Amino acid sequence: MSKREKLFAKILRGISDKNVTFDEAVYVLEESGFERDGGKGSHQVFRHKDGRKMVIPHHGKEIKPVYVKLIRKLIS
Repeated sequence: MSKREKLFAKILRGISDKNVTFDEAVYVLEESGFERDGGKGSHQVFRHKDGRKMVIPHHGKEIKPVYVKLIRKLIS
């Protein structure tokens, strides 16, 4: 299993929502067709061509589990 497959499995299965880093979340969003669309301060905005939007605050290394759940809903 490749690193990409492991990361997608980690997020899609919801096994470890507390252990997802900001960089991992960005990677998964970008691989799912989202593009970084700026942001204000520590909040990064990601937009998809079909109109979906996701805002993730970047406070420290890991993101909160609620944002992992939102990513899961957006990409599944």
